[in-house]
Formats: sequence, structure tokens, C-alpha cells
Amino acid sequence: MFKRLATALVVAGSLVMAGPAAAADDDMNFGAEEGEVGHLSELLKQGKLLYEQKNYAEASLIFHNILSDEAFGAEAYFPEAEYELAKTLFRMELYQGALAYFGRIVDQGDFHPYYVPALRGLLLLTDVIPGDALLNERLATYVERYPADVPDQYRDRYAYLVGRYFYNTMDVDQALRMLNMVTSRSDLYPSARYISAITHVANYDAKPAVDAFRDVLRFLSQRNEATGKLNADERTLLDLTNLGMARVFYSTGQFDTSLRYYSRLTRTSPLWLQSLFESSWAFFQVDQYNHALGNLHTLNAPFFSDAYFPEGPVLSAVIFFYNCKYGRVRNVLEDYEYTYDGLRKEIASVMQNNDDPMEMFKWVQKLRADKSDYDAQLFRILDAALGDEQVKQKFDLVDSIARESKKMESMAATWKSSKLGDLLIQESGLANSFAVSDAGELTQQRLQRVVRELEDLIMQQKRILFEVARAERGEIEADIRAGMLLDGQATDKAQLKVSDEQLYWTFDGEYWRDELGFYVFSINSECRR
Repeated sequence: MFKRLATALVVAGSLVMAGPAAAADDDMNFGAEEGEVGHLSELLKQGKLLYEQKNYAEASLIFHNILSDEAFGAEAYFPEAEYELAKTLFRMELYQGALAYFGRIVDQGDFHPYYVPALRGLLLLTDVIPGDALLNERLATYVERYPADVPDQYRDRYAYLVGRYFYNTMDVDQALRMLNMVTSRSDLYPSARYISAITHVANYDAKPAVDAFRDVLRFLSQRNEATGKLNADERTLLDLTNLGMARVFYSTGQFDTSLRYYSRLTRTSPLWLQSLFESSWAFFQVDQYNHALGNLHTLNAPFFSDAYFPEGPVLSAVIFFYNCKYGRVRNVLEDYEYTYDGLRKEIASVMQNNDDPMEMFKWVQKLRADKSDYDAQLFRILDAALGDEQVKQKFDLVDSIARESKKMESMAATWKSSKLGDLLIQESGLANSFAVSDAGELTQQRLQRVVRELEDLIMQQKRILFEVARAERGEIEADIRAGMLLDGQATDKAQLKVSDEQLYWTFDGEYWRDELGFYVFSINSECRR
């Protein structure tokens, strides 16, 4: 009989973890010959010694040889060999292989004596293969054992990663439960609160969303006071949080508060143009058409030729419509369908020509290498559609697997030709196929979303022109007419106020960088009852 004694020692900053050892029972061996598998104990010791000596390649072969042993009773040594092999592959920077062997342990759950120690290996893997869906799924299997079986120094990270996993799988309750476990002493705290906030937003819970966003702002403010400076990731999170606050208050009809948060994003922020565009809608809601059109005018500057805001002309047309400037509406929308329906058709053609996810992946690689023949505007749209973090992580995972494959190909011939080497090279190829397929499929979904958005905007354009024709015939509907500036509100003068601290001069057709964001469009209403 073989007895498994489970012990787990966690040593900070190292993957060296002690675990169960299998020992034969002298009295009951169920028919196994004395010493039939005794050599496996010696092999384990030898493998561990090589590991300590950092001879990871040789150690990996020994551990795999133990797993390949078919002698009766050898399976008693398998759990420890699996665990040691997973650790060794991690040290060899063969992370997909390490994940595979840690995964075997996780799949057995509590039946495997190394189930709990394997958790630390999974957590360390998140540093080197971020965004791996399988890795995050493995981590989530430990959720019921949190926090008891998660080492203290990893509890915040575990709660954050698993909370994100549940957010991505739309398990809102579990996501919020885990994200709320991240303590304020952790650097992951503001990110956890941010994801909690957008989870509440998706669940139409404005108040807890605002509370969570405020926690982020408070944390970052304290960090800035303590260090005198935020790092790049913290600045990005600050901008995202202000943008999130602005959107929540916009959704609740608190447009002035929304505008205050939009104004917190400065020109140096990569999200500044997005805030200008979204704040245009808030200005529209409070009838500040001059500022709304001024922001949209900024977005048309040649400095931002790589920006993509197809809804901008639609908003401009709506503003002109509510001021009864029907000629202006037609001017704005005249080429809209020609431009954007043409782009929609080109994107649809891309999808049709690359309907297989793997072909779509190759197409994106070509696009990103600047080897495509698409014009600048279409390239801009495609780049915007594929620029989110989730898509980036999918492509990064493919690159990570490719690097591992290249590393294995450069290893000694004796290792490559071994059963372990052959197995891992094959599994790497399989992992690459799955990763490429996932990346291509997500790309298809993103492009399909762009197509749907363009179709919707083109329908809006047609409806606006239809309403213009009706308005000119005096057939405008009452609810639309109620929103127009009528009679006493109508004026031939532009509704523009300039303070004593401002200078005013007309736009002469040339954009200046120091004017961007300060344009105000002079507009007068031509509506009559």
C-alpha cells in the first residue's frame, strides 16, 4: 500500500514547493516485487537535485520518465512527478507546458495531493501568459477554497484575476463578490474597483457604480499625493474612471455633472478625443449647441486623421435639424451614406473573404504589418475596431506560444527527440491552432459589430433626411417640434457669449493646435411656429 503524505511549503519568490512523497508499505505491497518500482524514488530524488542545480532540461526528462513508467505500483509516484515536472517546465520558460501539467493536477481536484500547492504555480503563470482563458478557468476552480487555501501574499491577486474571469463570463454576482475581496492595500485595488463599477453599470445600478468609481478616484488621489506622480497605467485608469463617471451621470440625466467629469480629461490623454465626442452629446442635451458643434469641429482637424467617430456627422445633423437649418442638415449628410455605406461594404467583404477564423487571423497580421492595400480611412476604422484590450490579449497569447515553440526548437537534440520534447512540441502546435482560431473568431465578432453600427447610423441618416422633408412640408410630428427653438426663441443672431477672460475670432479654415478643444460654433435658430 502506498501512503501519500501531503505537505505544502510556500517560499516567497521561488517555485520550490514541498509536496507529498510516496513510500511503499513494508507489510502490504499487493504482490509487487521488492524494488520493482523502488528506482522511481531514486529518480525523484535525482530529478529534484537537478532542479536545485538549475539543470532543468535534464530534470524535466527524469520527471517525465517517471510518468511514463508502466510498472505495477508506479502510479503512486505520478502525483509528485506531475507537480515537479510542472514546476520544472515553468523554470524552463515553457509556460504552456507548465500550464498543461498544472492543469492535470487541477482536473483531479481534491483527489490529487498537490491540488492546493498547484494554485501557486497557476498564479505565477498569470504573470507570463496573461489573458489565457484556460489559465483563468483553472484558477476559478479554486473559488470555493478562497481565502482559506490561498496563501496570504496571493489573496488579492487571486481575487482580482478570478473576479475578472467571472466578469468576462458574465457571472455578475461572483464577479462582484471576488472583486470586493481585493483589499485597499493592494496595487490591484483601484483596478478591482473599476471593474466592479463597470459591472454595476452593465447591471444598470448607477449608485454602486458611482461609489466604486469614487473609490478609484480617492485611491489614485492619495497615491498621487504620496508619490507626487502617477505611473502610465494609473493615469490611464484615472482617465477611464472619469470617463466612466461622466457616462453614468449622462445615463441618469445629470448632464451638467457629466460634463464636469468629461472636462477632467486633458489634451495629453489618449482618451481626450473620446471625451470631446461624448461631451458633445451632453452639450446637446442641455441645449448648448454651440459647444457641441465646436467639439465636433475639433474632431475634424487634420491632426486627428486617425480618429474614427462616424456618429459625429449624425449628431451635427440632429443639432442643425433642431434649429431648422435644413440646408445645413443636407450638407452634412449629403455624402454620409456614400462614405460609410462604402466602408460597410468593404468591411463586409473582408469578413466574407476571411470567413474562416484562421484566415481572419492571417489577414489581421497582414494589416498590422502595414502590408494591406486598404485606404487610410478604412485602415483607421479597422484599427479602432481591433484595438481593445481583449483582442490584444488574444494576439499576445499567439505570440507567446510562438516564442515557446521557437525556444523548444533551439533546445538540445536529445531533449527535442525525447518523448517529452516530442509531446510538448505537438501540444504547442495544438495550442497555437486554438489560440489563432480564438483570435480570428474574436476579430470577426468585432468587425461584425462595426458593420451593425454602420448600418444603424445609415438608417439614422435616412430617417433624419426623411424628417427634414416632412418638416419642410409642415408635417413635422409634435414630439419632435416640441424640442425645437420656436417663435420667441428664434433669432437671426448667433447665440454666443464671450467672457472677459476669452478672446474671440472667426475660424479662417486653418486649424491651430492651441485652439483645439476651444472651438465654439456660432449657430442661430431659424425655427418659426
